[in-house]
Amino acid sequence: MVSIIKNKLLKHLSRFTKNLSADRINLSTFKGEGDLTELQLDENVLTDLLELPSWLRLTRAWCNKVSFRIQLTKLKSVPIVLTLDEVHISVETCEDLRPLSASYGMPPDGSSPTKYSFIDKVIDGMTVYVNAVFVNFRSPAFVASVQMSRIAVSSKTPSWKECPNLNRGRVKDPDRGEILIFKELEWQTVRIEAQSTNIDSNVDKGSTLSPLRLLTNTARCRLIIKKRLCDKMVKSSRLVLILDDLLWVLTDAQLRAALTFLHSLADLVQKATELTRKAKAERKLKDLPEHVAQVSQSQRPKEHKTNPISIMFDKHDVIETSYHFLSERIDLHLVDDPGGRSSHPDLRDGGALQIELRHFLVDFYPYHLARSERKHWVKYREGVHTQWLEQSMSSFRTTFLDLVDVGVSTSSSQLPSPWNNPRGKVEEEGRERSDKGSQGRPPSQGTSASSEHSLGTKKPGTSKTPSGNAVKNHVLNQLSKLMTTCIILRIENFTLYRVTTSKKKTKPREFIAGDKERYLLPKEDNIVHAEFTYYYYPGDLPYPLPPPKFFVQMFPIQVNFDINSILWVNSFALNLIQSLSSLSDEIPPAPYIDIKIEAIHPRLILESRTEHLSQRDRPKALHFQTSRALITNMRSPELGSLADLSICLNAFQEGRLFFGGSTFPSQNSDFQVVIDKFLSHLNGKDHLREAPRLPGNSIPETDKKVSREMLWIEAKDVWYITCEPVWAEFHGASAVGGKTVPLFDAFPLRVWAYLRPPTETPSSHDPRVADIHVLAHISALVSVQLNHYQYLFLLRISDDIREALSYLSLDSDTIATKQKLSGKPVLKGSLVVGAILPQVEVSLVMPSQTPGREEDDSDAGSSVVTGEGRVALPPLPIEPQLEHNLDVRHDSIPASDSASPLSEDPGPELHWATDFPEVVGPRANGDAAGPSRDWVDVKNRQSIDRKQLPLGPNSNPGANVSSGFNFMRKGLTNLVTSFDSAFTIRPTTGTEDSSDTVSMRSDASSEDSEMYAFVNLEVQESSADAIFRVYARTAPSVPIPPVEMASEVTEEDAEETSSSTNHSLRSLCKRKDLVSMTTFKLRKVEFIQQSEGFVSSMKIQVGSIVSEECGSIPWDEFQLDQETISAKKKSKFASRSKAWSGVPEPEENEDLKAGPCTCLRLDHSPAPGVDLKTALLSSNSTSIVDDLFSNFLEVRVHGLSLALCTSTLSGMAELVEDEIYPKPLPMKARIDDVHLHLKEDRPSGNITSPGPPPPMDVAISHLLITRDLSGVFCIQPMREFASEVGAFSISQSPVPAQSVETQTNAEIDLLLERQRSRELRARYEELQERLIALTKEKDVALSRLAAVSEENIRLHRALQREGSVGSSSSRVPSLSKVSIRESHSRVDDEEDEEECREDGR
Repeated sequence: MVSIIKNKLLKHLSRFTKNLSADRINLSTFKGEGDLTELQLDENVLTDLLELPSWLRLTRAWCNKVSFRIQLTKLKSVPIVLTLDEVHISVETCEDLRPLSASYGMPPDGSSPTKYSFIDKVIDGMTVYVNAVFVNFRSPAFVASVQMSRIAVSSKTPSWKECPNLNRGRVKDPDRGEILIFKELEWQTVRIEAQSTNIDSNVDKGSTLSPLRLLTNTARCRLIIKKRLCDKMVKSSRLVLILDDLLWVLTDAQLRAALTFLHSLADLVQKATELTRKAKAERKLKDLPEHVAQVSQSQRPKEHKTNPISIMFDKHDVIETSYHFLSERIDLHLVDDPGGRSSHPDLRDGGALQIELRHFLVDFYPYHLARSERKHWVKYREGVHTQWLEQSMSSFRTTFLDLVDVGVSTSSSQLPSPWNNPRGKVEEEGRERSDKGSQGRPPSQGTSASSEHSLGTKKPGTSKTPSGNAVKNHVLNQLSKLMTTCIILRIENFTLYRVTTSKKKTKPREFIAGDKERYLLPKEDNIVHAEFTYYYYPGDLPYPLPPPKFFVQMFPIQVNFDINSILWVNSFALNLIQSLSSLSDEIPPAPYIDIKIEAIHPRLILESRTEHLSQRDRPKALHFQTSRALITNMRSPELGSLADLSICLNAFQEGRLFFGGSTFPSQNSDFQVVIDKFLSHLNGKDHLREAPRLPGNSIPETDKKVSREMLWIEAKDVWYITCEPVWAEFHGASAVGGKTVPLFDAFPLRVWAYLRPPTETPSSHDPRVADIHVLAHISALVSVQLNHYQYLFLLRISDDIREALSYLSLDSDTIATKQKLSGKPVLKGSLVVGAILPQVEVSLVMPSQTPGREEDDSDAGSSVVTGEGRVALPPLPIEPQLEHNLDVRHDSIPASDSASPLSEDPGPELHWATDFPEVVGPRANGDAAGPSRDWVDVKNRQSIDRKQLPLGPNSNPGANVSSGFNFMRKGLTNLVTSFDSAFTIRPTTGTEDSSDTVSMRSDASSEDSEMYAFVNLEVQESSADAIFRVYARTAPSVPIPPVEMASEVTEEDAEETSSSTNHSLRSLCKRKDLVSMTTFKLRKVEFIQQSEGFVSSMKIQVGSIVSEECGSIPWDEFQLDQETISAKKKSKFASRSKAWSGVPEPEENEDLKAGPCTCLRLDHSPAPGVDLKTALLSSNSTSIVDDLFSNFLEVRVHGLSLALCTSTLSGMAELVEDEIYPKPLPMKARIDDVHLHLKEDRPSGNITSPGPPPPMDVAISHLLITRDLSGVFCIQPMREFASEVGAFSISQSPVPAQSVETQTNAEIDLLLERQRSRELRARYEELQERLIALTKEKDVALSRLAAVSEENIRLHRALQREGSVGSSSSRVPSLSKVSIRESHSRVDDEEDEEECREDGR
């Protein structure tokens, strides 16, 4: 009996082993146990059985001992247990790819397929235990070893619990003829080590690379296999790898070594992947028609099934093969090598950056049919990314079929409109956007229909009629085989902590982190969602492919400005890039890929490094925010269309600075802002290849002409960036009770950028092309306000930014120098930014000359004004927990951009329930005076009254959404892709504060809007959720927010709602002090910033300047304060943008036509005679940065008229006063034709004063003001002190003194001659106008004389007819003669007087 069993085992095992004999098998028949020793496995058979990649070859597989236990009487319910002691495996890379195995999904013995039988159930239900596995990997570049311990392979239930019976470890559906098998592989530890074998490394120049080590804890791999019962063929599978918390510390040398190892395998792996993917996809279309299963799954009617087995099978069915990786928490520490990479004093000894990722999930779908749905994907939500893919596929199909139609119809040279007529495409895109705006339909309607038609999807009950053209039908058939490989990355939350150094031991602080808590988003929503989609055809079909797609969507993320972190990340990244570039002699071309990056509510925070407790109006941080930011490199009607580029270029064409020239403030050596690249991109002349032409008459000829990259024509180096809207706020000023104060109001921003590839060099005839060109287009009013303490805060922030830029340039130049030595092309690091603003209003807020507070009976005694014009607030009796409240911020968008294409139908709403500390609802009269954008801030508020909410138990939430947040729709007008946020309160019981439910709704009418919803619905858990759960976990690895605290705050607020304490707390935060305000309206502002290395220049040109003054205004009335402004009082600052129409007044047009009134140029360069690199590297302090650079400011003012009060001038002088002694700024200012009207509004200190003095008018015709390095000002006429001006120029420029003096004299002579010419022309026009006026007066006088004469004659005749008394009749003529003489004499006197005046002049 024993010998028979041994022979059977030898017969089956001999196919997988080498030199196996019966004496190595120990068997106990009655116990059902046995063991084998010294088991040598066959490498070739095992390679095919494991289906190893074609670039790997198994060289050795050996096991010292194998034991097994079989319960023969319970084979149906108890699994066979196989135990292995130690397994040693050796693997190496292949120089040439191995041929693919022909037994994919077939029985390993190569026999003919048979039905799934009992023995298959027993084998699939086996349990395997392995004590240790040692894998040795060898390649030409490195060797690696992998050690795994305590491995267990067992069957699981569909809910991934322990399987007490084998029958519960599988689900079989006889109606379908398929079976699902659930297996789990678990191990205790994994240790991975890698060591370089290449001593002469390109990276380290003779030194070996650092070894790599990785140690992981408990992990598990779950596998669902779907087989066919008729032939045991594997149809699909789902593999999920779940790791526990992972901690990995990497130095930059180790990371560089890892990248080097990966680079050595990249080419081989890429070739093998493409070959394997195409071969397996072709096999799926033939033998395993997975795409048929995908399509049939989506088209399968929703039948009501009563069979529990069918219901269970549908719940856990695996439609297509997929691979997944999940780690609940990853802590990655990146550490500098000793010595550091940055030249900053704090980073010279190195630093460390900690990255924390929570719920890190990666999905890989290698064989997805392009036209099938994604609803069956694990934990996947279809949204804006799927719509983007469908629209791109529809556009690709339309373009391809148009080529076929053109080739079939005629041999004409007319090509499809996207390439043949770019201008027509601009008009077409504009019409499409206007049509979409007028239709106002949700994006899911038209998009889905078009995508289904484009992809050839056939719905139930419909039929697709083939075209009469055989070539077109052939093309449609090939397009239906198009498949995709998709990689999805999702992160629930992440945190990048600031760089820590050995010098400063500080508590870890956030550098870049998710901001979900601020907006109270559900915990299960991902903060990052990224997708990469690659298209291919099965087999080796050379048909056109759509470009790969890369989509990233980020939900609220905040970035904290930290100098050390920015410098460390820059040097770390540049060093890695330089190391990678040294691995190959050739620079690979930039990949052709469509990219779309979207960020929802990103936030940039600039914090002050020092605290000023005595300055209560001084802010602690400045927040730059935007509702939605979008970056893309593709052109479409929804994403940066050519029509938008045309509008931007037209706006820049109206400027005077952007197209070069030598007129001040420009110079001949400056970079050109609007380069030919933007114009050629607009006209379609920068295509990568010529538009294809297909014969279209024959299928073989068409197949010969087509290629995979045939339709990859449009250039991808022009980027479109939009932020709608963007605004900035100051935070942390204690004088305003922790509320926010705006720096500038919200406005839409659109940016076009061109990034020159490293391999492309500027043409010899146009050296003014920089590496990066940026065009910023702003079509709305930019409203700015600033006070003294905010000005000081901005000065200190500008010092930090200047320090960071200096060291960034130094680090980049140091690493670029290394790259130059290796012979690689290096960009010169030049940047040009141009911006045009139609109007900028700058309000300077200063203490009023009559300090006091506004009379208000309801708020009497709520604030006290100090002598400095600030409000002195008593300490607030608020608990620390109450600081976590909501802050509703309203900003406005100009009415000129209010033609929104958004639909009136808000669509369905999805809600989640959560606990809020406090909630603020919209104002009742919000439509009349409210702003256009609402957002919610969870922090930095003191108290909010719930009674402001216009909601109750029977309220209509939809009406509240449409009425309270109507302004957001008006504000986000130019967003082709936008979303609306609506926040309402929905009590579930009769108590007002029993529960808070917030609904965040995405507007469904925008084609590219974020079709996401934050949901927390109680639904039955699916198999997709169960496969990712780990039951052994007793405590969550991610800390749970303190819900109890939020509940207590809510209860306290509910109690305070019924009393007046909430009102008193809110009143304490009010400011009723009076401030003075001066607003300067800058019309048509043109801005240019250019930099190259350490040299930079800033140019500003203003068309006209108008000033407005307000001597006394309440602070609350000027600011945008939701709590303190009543319905009748509107915020002065917030109402500007809404009231701005963009149409200038007639007199403003005249001023703009006359030319700019103010031009400014600021040059920044290293100081003469200073070795910048040596000085920065040798210094241990950052305070010397300002001493190493020299600045020079040149200003020209012409034709400026301003009317100001003297109190404004004194207030402005106090406002711009710095808190430190700044370094003198050398400057030169030329003033021509400037008129000032100064009015004294300050009370006189003398009791003998007769009253306010009369206004004083100051007229400056020509004036030159200079300032040298010592800070001495020289005010002088232009001609008389030309030599001094030349001497001043000599000190600032290496040009010889004689040439400088000659050039200065020539410029002054030319300027004076031009001034005389203007004066003579003005005098001539004035005399001509006066002559015309005198001629008119003379004609009027003569007409009056004729009228008097006629009246005199009429009276004389009337007296004669009546026969009056002779004396009377004799008296009348005498009177008439006297009047006639007086009239003639009066006219003559007037003429003589005018002649005398002319002669006198």
